Amino acid sequence: MATLWPQVSYFNSGTASARQRMAELDLVDRADWCELYKRKDDGTFWRLAVEGKFEQRFLVRIDDLTNWSIFDSSPLEKALLLDQRGGLTDEVCIQQGCSERTIQRSAFCLNHTFERGVRK
Repeated sequence: MATLWPQVSYFNSGTASARQRMAELDLVDRADWCELYKRKDDGTFWRLAVEGKFEQRFLVRIDDLTNWSIFDSSPLEKALLLDQRGGLTDEVCIQQGCSERTIQRSAFCLNHTFERGVRK
């Protein structure tokens, strides 16, 4: 039986875990700066952005193959960032006009942290 993978995870190609995951995937398609893979064990589909300099890559499960290459995974990536940072603080975001609570180790709320390109 296949091990369950999270719907979204960080992907760092130089790690042993990344190489292990890639061994479990077959390339299906390429489009719009990303690749679509099919997992051998369970037939699920996964999107991975092509490797770019200084960009965090995410392995994202794709449940609907319609427009897979432009699927907006930002809500999943934000949830992963929030979890990685350990949640919210009691402080208020320093972005002018924003009253949302900040995420741990940031002076900004989740949305404003994400807008600034922080992914981890």
